Amino acid sequence: MDFKLEQVQDFTPTPMTVATVIYYSGYHPYTLKKVYTAKTKKEKLSQRKFLFWYKKEYRDAIKQELIKMGKKDLLTKLFR
Repeated sequence: MDFKLEQVQDFTPTPMTVATVIYYSGYHPYTLKKVYTAKTKKEKLSQRKFLFWYKKEYRDAIKQELIKMGKKDLLTKLFR
């Protein structure tokens, strides 16, 4: 559908929600599966790069990150 985000909002923990439990504990309370949650500024900025994949200034960083993660196959899908 070729959607391109213009802005994103950092997660703000709200008391008594499942999302907040996941954010603070790192586990989904119903399945007990580990869930990665970005908490530091560096981790959040790293995730944000992928949301704005279409911006030229993030292209090299995304390529390096995908190669480091062993997801080189996604490069052709993302950057056609």
